[in-house]
Amino acid sequence: MESERPSTINETYKQQQELEEEEEEDDDDDNEEEEEEEENNEILKRRISNHPLYGLLVEAHLDCLKVGDISNLERELKIDQMQATEKQNLGMFSQSELDLFMEAYCLALGKLKEAMVEPQQKSMAFINNMHSQLRELTKATLPAPNNAEPAAATTSSTSESKFRRKPTI
Repeated sequence: MESERPSTINETYKQQQELEEEEEEDDDDDNEEEEEEEENNEILKRRISNHPLYGLLVEAHLDCLKVGDISNLERELKIDQMQATEKQNLGMFSQSELDLFMEAYCLALGKLKEAMVEPQQKSMAFINNMHSQLRELTKATLPAPNNAEPAAATTSSTSESKFRRKPTI
């Protein structure tokens, strides 16, 4: 029995060493795969950032982000220029996979911007309308600053006007 015991311990030890060696090899393989994937990602990033449509892509992305911005003047001035440049650039390059991706992404961002602009404009119109109505209501309820006595007489009429609704269509 004693002779069997050391052999099983030795076998167990050898098996454990073999497992550790296999794990190290797997770790090395995983590290190599991760490094290769990172390298491929960096190459792809460089290709995208050096692509002729990259500037257009960034502009389209920034335009989507600017939709919520209240100052529309600069954007309105650049819209025609950007659309002309976009049409010119889209037909100019060879149709590799990256070219197709960049074109599709630029067009998708343009459509996204258009889809975001309309609801934002409706919201701004609603807010401006409400602001105008509030301004009208506050002007109607303010007493005249020059007349001290008529102000007391008009308080009843102004309190009634607070509850009257002016239809705006």
